[in-house]
Amino acid sequence: MERKSRILVGILVIGIVVVALLSIFLYNKEHRVEEIKQEAKELVKESAGIDEFKNKLEESEIKIDEEIENTECELIGASEGYTYKIDEQEFQVYRFDFNKSDEITVTNLKMAQEDGKIVLPSFNNIEIKVVYNKGLILINNEDSEDWDLILEAFNKI
Repeated sequence: MERKSRILVGILVIGIVVVALLSIFLYNKEHRVEEIKQEAKELVKESAGIDEFKNKLEESEIKIDEEIENTECELIGASEGYTYKIDEQEFQVYRFDFNKSDEITVTNLKMAQEDGKIVLPSFNNIEIKVVYNKGLILINNEDSEDWDLILEAFNKI
């Protein structure tokens, strides 16, 4: 009987240790998510919507030939994105939601602000040149004749 009691106590101790370790792990994971959310909020001092960019394009008398909603926003950590076709050239603009808690959002926000580029982890970490303004990024297309006008409209947001 005493042997069974020792085994039972041993199992209880192991169970308590496992539960304690899991609790610590889950707490740290949740705490890290909150840190990432806070870091994203600190990165986006001002926030603008894609509609504001579209309005600035129209105010600058830049005619948008086509507007297509991008569905692959999560590949770069963005929450919304559009492709605009202007004079046979395509430009992408994406909006980042600073309430998102994934690391790609924070990483790309930092890179866009500091280095003028983002990374696509799903595509072998390829880097793409971008312009950042108020939580939005504009994918560079400097070959376009209208690039300077588009960039000027983007920076006026």
